[in-house]
Amino acid sequence: MLHLSKCAQEAIKADMELVADQRQISTQEKVQINQQVKAELIEHLYRGCLPGTISGIPVGIAVFIDFFKFTPNSVLIPWFVAYNLALLGLTLLYFVYNKYKNQYSLQTWLIAYSVVMSICAVMWAICVFLIPDNITRQYFAFIALFLIATGYSTGTIGQFFLCLTTMTIIVVPLVVWCFLKGTIFYNLVGSFSLIYIGFMVSINHRSTQWFKDSLKLKLENTLVSYQANHDLLTDLPNQRLLPQYIESAIQGVKNTGNTFAVVCFSLNRMEMINDSLGHQAGDALIQAISQRLNALASASNAAENNARYIITISRKDTFNILIVPLKPEEAIAHVDVLFKLLDDPVYLEKQGVKVTASMGVSLYGKDGEDAQSLLINADAAMFRAKQYGGNRLEFYRAEINAEMPKQLELETDLHAAIENSQFQVYYQPLVNLKTGQVTGMEALIRWVHPTRGFISPIHFIPLAEETGLIVPIGEWVMREACRQTKKWHDMGFTSLRVAVNLAEKQLRQESLIAIIENVLSDTGLHSKFLELEITETAILDETVIHLIKEFKRLGLSLAVDDFGTGYSGLSYLKRFSIDKLKIDQSFVRDIPGNNDSITIVSAIIAMAKELNVSTLAEGVETLEQLQFLKAKGCDYMQGYYFSKPVDAKAFTELLQECRSLDKMN
Repeated sequence: MLHLSKCAQEAIKADMELVADQRQISTQEKVQINQQVKAELIEHLYRGCLPGTISGIPVGIAVFIDFFKFTPNSVLIPWFVAYNLALLGLTLLYFVYNKYKNQYSLQTWLIAYSVVMSICAVMWAICVFLIPDNITRQYFAFIALFLIATGYSTGTIGQFFLCLTTMTIIVVPLVVWCFLKGTIFYNLVGSFSLIYIGFMVSINHRSTQWFKDSLKLKLENTLVSYQANHDLLTDLPNQRLLPQYIESAIQGVKNTGNTFAVVCFSLNRMEMINDSLGHQAGDALIQAISQRLNALASASNAAENNARYIITISRKDTFNILIVPLKPEEAIAHVDVLFKLLDDPVYLEKQGVKVTASMGVSLYGKDGEDAQSLLINADAAMFRAKQYGGNRLEFYRAEINAEMPKQLELETDLHAAIENSQFQVYYQPLVNLKTGQVTGMEALIRWVHPTRGFISPIHFIPLAEETGLIVPIGEWVMREACRQTKKWHDMGFTSLRVAVNLAEKQLRQESLIAIIENVLSDTGLHSKFLELEITETAILDETVIHLIKEFKRLGLSLAVDDFGTGYSGLSYLKRFSIDKLKIDQSFVRDIPGNNDSITIVSAIIAMAKELNVSTLAEGVETLEQLQFLKAKGCDYMQGYYFSKPVDAKAFTELLQECRSLDKMN
């Protein structure tokens, strides 16, 4: 499950804490995580060690000056020397730790630090018995001791027992000394000291707990972010990181006379392998190929003056490979190396399977100047290779894009679809997992072309976003969804809430708030029944922060769509009062058979609960997925297990049937 690469382990080394019952992880992984938590806490101690000794020196000098001529030198000077030797020991321990931290166990370093800190605390305890009789001097001595106690309390955050030990060593002798004096003044000082130590220990306890909780949240966010950007099956970087790699490659070869290749490497006959041998066999085959590719990448990295192979995966059976740097005439030779990886069969349960691939290649400079064009052209070349029967290599050529006029025709038809009302809104139920009842629906657009019939949103939504037509289309969907929801309210289904997606170009409309207000006013729908869905990447754009605040002012609900597929932390969930996280269906699909999917979904639900944010799982298709989500405490679901998206008439019939999950189980 939690099998991170060495690079990833280094990246999260300082952010590890996990509550075991929130994830299904192995015993070995629990031990590893606990060690990383301990390492972070000890590192935190030592990071504050040197500043502590530096600040302790002037305080010690101030105490020496305060006591001088009021405490016998025969006692004061040996104390001062011993105190500074203790500080010197703590300073030396700091430098020894930084040099040899990996050579000794964490427990050894913790014991060493605790012993030296306790010795320093004893020095301050001895100081109590040297306090002069002069009331003014005593006043300054008390201030110094309270400052030191504060320093020990804050400097031991993360190690509560060490705080309690050192604070007791420092303050208890002072309390005893005051009560032995017996006057009202000293009794007051002693009582205040007891209250003070309790206050500082309490602060340390709360801060320690907060520190550990913060580590836990950092870890879970890091795990989710890491696995959202890596393929769950192969642990390879996925398509979300690929554009970054291409941009880095562009910077690396620019103005050098070199180029690099983007290879779309797609395995053939995977559907047949899955059908004949089972999906587990198909997954094992893909893992085997990814291991061969990784071995090639490692060998290329170790070789000097050689092109490097950077391996990523974009679809389950398709790898994207960067070969950088190279000369244009070297491209064929380097790509042919990939074919040689498939010479030997892959053995699945002692059965050898011969694997072939179709490859498309685009070259930087010749076939594109940016990540998007290079990827599109490599993909187009790969599909051309498949059209020619597969098991072949195709370099991108301009003729491959001869189909572009059809794309222009589709764009023209898209304009006509808006004018001629060819769009329909379908609704997919959102079901409360606790009650099993339909509590709302997501509005989804469908296009009924007069000659082509239904056109999938996969084909026209990207085009609409590219051309800007998504703005009027999005407004129409919102208006139609609100109108229909109000109609259902009037029929007696008064608790239904409709969810509408907002595209990034819609978020950049200056008139978006006015449009929403007009839609709500014209349809008569109360704002609390409209939920806006925004992607994780869009919500982090600083330019839309004011919009989010306006959404909340209007009383709209706000959901983060496809949660887990972005790069962000969790701070925005509270910052913007997010109401709901929609767990991307790519994570739900393999539950409960895939441990990595279990890890991600469990983490998202656990984090959402801590932040008092509801969760909705997309793409629920099986009873096993449903049962897992209910057991983990997910709040809502949508998916084909309950209902596919349907038109308004069919949705009305569904509501009237009062269908629930309980009846389907």
